[in-house]
Amino acid sequence: MIVIFIAAGLLAVVGAAILGREFGRTRLPPTQDNPDGSKPDGCEDASKQWDAARQMACNAKRDQDAAHLLAGDLRAQVIAATAVHVALVIAAIATFAAAAAATATVFGIPAGIVLTGVAIGLTVAAAAALLVLVGLTASLTAADDDLLAKIRVRQAWDTEVARLRATILSACPPETANAVLARPGPC
Repeated sequence: MIVIFIAAGLLAVVGAAILGREFGRTRLPPTQDNPDGSKPDGCEDASKQWDAARQMACNAKRDQDAAHLLAGDLRAQVIAATAVHVALVIAAIATFAAAAAATATVFGIPAGIVLTGVAIGLTVAAAAALLVLVGLTASLTAADDDLLAKIRVRQAWDTEVARLRATILSACPPETANAVLARPGPC
């Protein structure tokens, strides 16, 4: 019988982890594509690609900032869920101890029965809190993975902007290059 309860508990924890990760992934906005790294044909093409790359770098930074906020919010929720779970476990243990102490005397048996029922309820609540905690942790893992992907995309676009800047400096006459590079950024 104990083996069945342990197996059911493990299945519940694994299920919560899988559901939490999938739920976490569905909440994430899509990650934009990396730059293709194509070589510009001349000064004008390099200027157009540089402007487009700067806009994409801007978008990637906004995506990264949003992913960072989401991961931070989930991290705070995991901390709160951990505190609730620990509090429920401590309360269940203390109530079981009080029930055991109450049943030590004949007059305490009714109180011990009531306290045991309360302790069982707290244990069930602690188990439910554990499942919520596992689900939130899995969602946090998905959010952290998404944040890392968005950081990589932003770095790729920053590198592309720098590469195209160097191309402009080498492909354009100095006055044209200075005029192009003096344009205000899109961010």
